[in-house]
Amino acid sequence: MPGYAVFDIETTGFMPHPDSIVEIAIVHVEEDGEISGAWDTLLKPAGSVGPTHIHGVTQAMVDGAPRFGDVAGHLYGLFAGRTAAAHNLPAFDGRFIEEHFRLSGIDGTPVRRGVCTLKLAKRYLPGPPHTLDACCRQLGIALDDAHQALADTLATAQLLARWLKAGVPVQGAVVPALAHLPAPRVPIEQVLLPRTAVLQQR
Repeated sequence: MPGYAVFDIETTGFMPHPDSIVEIAIVHVEEDGEISGAWDTLLKPAGSVGPTHIHGVTQAMVDGAPRFGDVAGHLYGLFAGRTAAAHNLPAFDGRFIEEHFRLSGIDGTPVRRGVCTLKLAKRYLPGPPHTLDACCRQLGIALDDAHQALADTLATAQLLARWLKAGVPVQGAVVPALAHLPAPRVPIEQVLLPRTAVLQQR
């Protein structure tokens, strides 16, 4: 059975435009709720990184980062064969990622048709609020570095895992593999620039 590709993004603002994602993380979660892999990278935006006071990403941190289009094929490969999941998927994360894939010549529509953990939270948890932080506090899930893509993604993955293990119906479109998309020539680890790698260099 296909698993899930949980993701989170940090952006330059609320409206998607070319190269407006400054960080992305993707975590694989299997059908039984187990986490099987995690990837994250900073991304170089077209202009300003936006609200550093929120996401903590500075202009200097993204100087050596790839642009989204440089790693689009690698990132899509992490979604292919799985159901995408994010907190507030259709309205925010999915909207940005769909547009960025489109600008890279890739149909990202199936990513936006995945699982929204915000919608699940509104159905199965008391509230409001149903922010990721509020959901994690209710369920005792650690979220120490909110608004950092990897931390938010790992927390969302654990949130999704709770429902999977509880037998809650979790359904969404499976992102198809694309025959026209060539296999990347360089391993993904060689093209990503995680936030931790940049901070360790300082």
